[in-house]
Amino acid sequence: MRTELIPFDFEGRPVRVVTDPQGEPWFVAADVALSLDYRMASDMTRSLDDDEKGTQIVRTPAGDQEMLVINESGLYSAILKSRKPEAKRFKRWVTHEVLPAIRKTGAYTVRGVQPGLPAPTQDRVSSILLIGEAVAKVPGVKPGIAMAATLTCIQENTGLSVETLRRALPAANEPTCSLNATQLGKLLGLSAKATNLRLAHHGLQFRNERDEWELTEAGEAWAEAMPYSRNGHSGYQILWNPAVAQLLKEVA
Repeated sequence: MRTELIPFDFEGRPVRVVTDPQGEPWFVAADVALSLDYRMASDMTRSLDDDEKGTQIVRTPAGDQEMLVINESGLYSAILKSRKPEAKRFKRWVTHEVLPAIRKTGAYTVRGVQPGLPAPTQDRVSSILLIGEAVAKVPGVKPGIAMAATLTCIQENTGLSVETLRRALPAANEPTCSLNATQLGKLLGLSAKATNLRLAHHGLQFRNERDEWELTEAGEAWAEAMPYSRNGHSGYQILWNPAVAQLLKEVA
């Protein structure tokens, strides 16, 4: 990492940032911990993944010191776990002031985000992506659900076509549950009705008491039940992993 610091100030508190050779920011953990009311920086970073934290020699009035630093993904994980009211303001400050300032001084951009986007849109997308990454790591949250929710949030807040952003989202390196029965049927040469019946025949879904398709335990390995709200009606839509098409072809 570079040794020069980029100093920022959040509501009277210093927050120091260093950038790595790719221009991505790393935040001094002690400064973030103080702003988010953690007792110690180590308490804040204990649950972070290894690639979200590291150490860096930082210049201080007392001389160079090795300090704990966290990247953006680690920062958003820490924000989500903070109960302090300032956490929401801190997130907005990072996305509206810190990141744009760093972007102006270097080549820093969010992975997977189109470089030609206007700065305000880029900031909004970066915030949603990073929050999506953090949410995907919460115990009990399925990465596919976090991914779909993040895509929907981007589309609703920016109007962008989200297909080009999929590689920047959590679990993008895994096949994503993204096909409804109609889309899955096109891979099989079947109608949506015939596809649903074949899925049911192979024990992946069943009709529940509300006459809606519901995943079986076996089906949960191949699909996600995504919540939706449309025209005043709320329910779940089953989205299938494209890989299930091969399974259905093999057992047809």
